[in-house]
Amino acid sequence: MVLEFAIFCYMATTDALHIDLHLHTIHSDGALTVEALLNLAASKKLSCVSITDHDTFAAYASAPQIAKSLGIELIPGIEISSVDKERDIHILGYFCDIQNAEFLAALEVQQGNRRERVRIILEKLRTLGIHITYEQVEQHCDGYIIGRPHIASAMCEAGVVSSYSAAFERYLKNGAPAYFPLTGLSPEAAISLIKKSGGLAVMAHPEYTNADELIPKLVEFGIAGIEVYNYKTTKNVNKYKNIAKKYGLIETGGSDYHEGVGLIGERDLPYSIVENLKNALNYSKLE
Repeated sequence: MVLEFAIFCYMATTDALHIDLHLHTIHSDGALTVEALLNLAASKKLSCVSITDHDTFAAYASAPQIAKSLGIELIPGIEISSVDKERDIHILGYFCDIQNAEFLAALEVQQGNRRERVRIILEKLRTLGIHITYEQVEQHCDGYIIGRPHIASAMCEAGVVSSYSAAFERYLKNGAPAYFPLTGLSPEAAISLIKKSGGLAVMAHPEYTNADELIPKLVEFGIAGIEVYNYKTTKNVNKYKNIAKKYGLIETGGSDYHEGVGLIGERDLPYSIVENLKNALNYSKLE
């Protein structure tokens, strides 16, 4: 059952409302607390948002109450880091039951995989003469989700690299000497978890993911939408609009806000996207 805080009504016309359905907090790899993020959303006059932290619902311990106090509609969300042939395929989930036991158990496994990946990357860095401890990396996250962004921050703090981007470019990106692929759920399993928890699955930032050949399979697995509007999808919006039309997918969007990467609310996305998601959700319950 989706929690009651997920949806509440607005009297204004939907044409005047704007949304952002892809936001991150310190509970994964964002820079802002839940409160700071939602206050920023309010300052941008957003009417509806979804916090989609990687592989965790931790933000929702406080987000519903804060959002309600700010008059912002909050849709329960998540970004699952699924893996297909060592490629990261990120699947967004909306309107999920954040208390679903099977979902939470799967997320615990995902989080364990992430911790093991960090340890392996740190060992690869040690072979390159770079000594960063797991404890140093932990200082840059809140303990829920740990990953390469936190390693990059620790490397900057230790003076190993001159910038966060340099850490990725020289050591951490795919193909770099300390890179190690993430292991985890398949896209099919991620979509299945989202659907079984009462939610809708959406393919995140397809231009950035660069796995268009996988889209027909994702449709077979039951994906409901594709993130056409994202700061990472700038050159091929029309391409993904056409793909959405071809497969009957909902066009969704968000900034993928972390900090300084994708400005929150920058795409001026209309509330009609949320209405389309709600209509699809209601239709799925009738099947």
